[in-house]
Amino acid sequence: MKRGPAGALLQRPWLLTYASAALLVLLFHFRLAWPGNALVSNDIRGLFIALRTGLANTVRAGEWPFWQRGMYLGYPLLGDIQPALFDPLTWLFLPLNAARGLTLQTLAHLCLAAAGMVFWMRQRGLRPVEALFAAVAFALCLKQTVHLHHWTFAGSTCAWPWMLAGLDGFARTGRGRFLALTSFATAATFFGASPQMAWFGSMMAGAYALALAPQLWRRRRADAVLAVLCLPLGLLLAAPLLLPVQELTQLGPRGAGVTYRFAASWSWPGRSVWPLLLLPRAWGSRSDFRGPLNYWELQGYLGLLPMVFALAAPLRKNRLWVFAAVLTICVWFSFGDSAWLDLHRLGVQALPGYGSFRNPTRAMMLAALCIAVLSAEGLGRLRDELPRSFSLRARLLSGIAALGAAALLLWSAPIFGSSSQPYLAALLRLDAEVALGLLALSAVCVWFTPGRARVALLAIPLFLADVGVQTWDAPEIGLAAEEGRALRDFTSQIPARPAPRRVDLQLPWGATNNATYLNDWEGVTGYTPTPLARVLALLGATQTGAIRLSGPLDDDVNFVRLHSGSDLVPLFSTPQVVLGNGQQQVLRTLPALPRVFFTSAVEIADDAHVSGPLHRAARGELVVLSEPFPLGSTAAGPPVAATEIEVQTNRLSATVTAPRDGLAVILEPFFPGWTATLDGEPAPLLRADYAFEAVPVRVGVHRLVLTYFPTRLVPGLLVSALATLALWFSLRQRRRVALTADPPAATFPPLGSAGLGET
Repeated sequence: MKRGPAGALLQRPWLLTYASAALLVLLFHFRLAWPGNALVSNDIRGLFIALRTGLANTVRAGEWPFWQRGMYLGYPLLGDIQPALFDPLTWLFLPLNAARGLTLQTLAHLCLAAAGMVFWMRQRGLRPVEALFAAVAFALCLKQTVHLHHWTFAGSTCAWPWMLAGLDGFARTGRGRFLALTSFATAATFFGASPQMAWFGSMMAGAYALALAPQLWRRRRADAVLAVLCLPLGLLLAAPLLLPVQELTQLGPRGAGVTYRFAASWSWPGRSVWPLLLLPRAWGSRSDFRGPLNYWELQGYLGLLPMVFALAAPLRKNRLWVFAAVLTICVWFSFGDSAWLDLHRLGVQALPGYGSFRNPTRAMMLAALCIAVLSAEGLGRLRDELPRSFSLRARLLSGIAALGAAALLLWSAPIFGSSSQPYLAALLRLDAEVALGLLALSAVCVWFTPGRARVALLAIPLFLADVGVQTWDAPEIGLAAEEGRALRDFTSQIPARPAPRRVDLQLPWGATNNATYLNDWEGVTGYTPTPLARVLALLGATQTGAIRLSGPLDDDVNFVRLHSGSDLVPLFSTPQVVLGNGQQQVLRTLPALPRVFFTSAVEIADDAHVSGPLHRAARGELVVLSEPFPLGSTAAGPPVAATEIEVQTNRLSATVTAPRDGLAVILEPFFPGWTATLDGEPAPLLRADYAFEAVPVRVGVHRLVLTYFPTRLVPGLLVSALATLALWFSLRQRRRVALTADPPAATFPPLGSAGLGET
């Protein structure tokens, strides 16, 4: 049987370890794995089920998922990272009920994360038991578990171990296939649909590649260069996703940048958070949480056993100091604008891309990865050195005693609480008792070491029990069959495809946020961070009466609503509105301009002076353009509605009757990628009425067709193909040179090959 790193997946003890890691994930989340159950938290209900259902509806209609019309008048679906269009598992589970499919995909991501940790620890020379502990410490950590309602986090983080495994595997063996693994895993972390998690993972892998570079340089200079470049190549492989995402971001609410206030929002609020690193239920569990922020953003508990084992990690070995440093920075950054020495602000200014994200506490997901590898390495050292190392035993017992003293102090007198948000004494003491019990067991194991393999195996169920106690009511679970049914009673009252079917929702925040997309309608509003900035500004103008020029984003703007009493409402071409509360809704009508109409009256106004003309445009008297056009006039007249209007996912067509030269106004969002033909001939497409479109027409009857194709998809595919060729050529050339050159001096120790339970 093959014994090298390339054969790691083929060795029987390791096959058992991979299977055990996946099985432990499914057993820990047995309620999610149970047939018919699903994740049902607010974001799952309010956003992700609608995204998945809308995608399924588009595919069933035989159309490409390029554009969506169900949220905020429409925007390119390909530019929204959250539907995970490039994740193969998305398409595997797409035929299922949306809630159930998302749940199974999340479980699959967690299994991939666990398997990746096993594979990575194998490349680092650890044995199967330590690898299995690292797998559960990362895939089932508290931060991962409480964030499952952000299912894309697991989708992106599951690629992290594979990225790092490729670097370690290449460092130890010199085989180019490992660099290819890192590159493709880097692309996969972005395909997993969480840009923030993908950024964290890429920065971690980049820092680790730089740490490896000096020794690789001494082995072969090309190796150091390739190890550093394989991550940028991975970014290029993800270009078919990243280029459309960048295009939408530039025209979205974050296109003008964000303020530091936004980047630091949802930070840890000072010293009152420290006890949560030891006693995570100090402010209650998910169902009765009373602390600042919210339950999932506030949590940063890494597990008592991983913290204990990390104390034994040999930081000078295998560049473990990199993970210790990143762990420290992650905790430090989580305090955001409360961080000492203003470190978070410096990070926002110095780290490219970091300042575009909020929620500094999410860095604790990366801290969980770091503590997992540190604890696995520490556990391996305990098995090898503890029986004959008094200093290591004393160091561990001192650390355990310090953690125990902190837990005992909090149990007797919670000194860090605040008067406005006091800790829950009963849960605080229960957590302290659990912590003291686990620490006592750890001390007994350290002192007596009754069998090194058995002690290592015992650590896994103890860790699972610890995290299970902390997350007994997380995540939220319900029946998949009961999800995705919002506003179904109104389906018969909404026109069928391909007629225009735009509906506005005047409902409270909840499962109906994106019910328009869920039901295959067109929606005026929604709940998403990726709408077009001009559409948001126009919605805001219905509240204030004027367009507010965009600037750096200072607050959350993903739930802007239409004020139905505004005289700008007809611009949205929305004849139906659903009103009511969470229990009772009614369908009413709104004043609306035709979706497509002719007018010859034109007024020129830039964005700074567009508010006044827009109110007249909403009466259908004229169209507002940002620059002069020769066919326009100043004579006002009533709009002439188009006929035979058909609306499809990526296409709109209509028959326009023009009594004179003028413009056909299309109340669809203006965005790059839309093209127009008039009677089969290409026609110019203008931005009109601040956020919409217009096509010049001559007198007569014309057939107008608008088609959308993403402008950056083909360039993205070309960049990805070139990156693949560059990676293949570089690795091929390296292999050719390596075969003809003298073998370099070994600078990395060979892999261990101990089996499960071996000592």
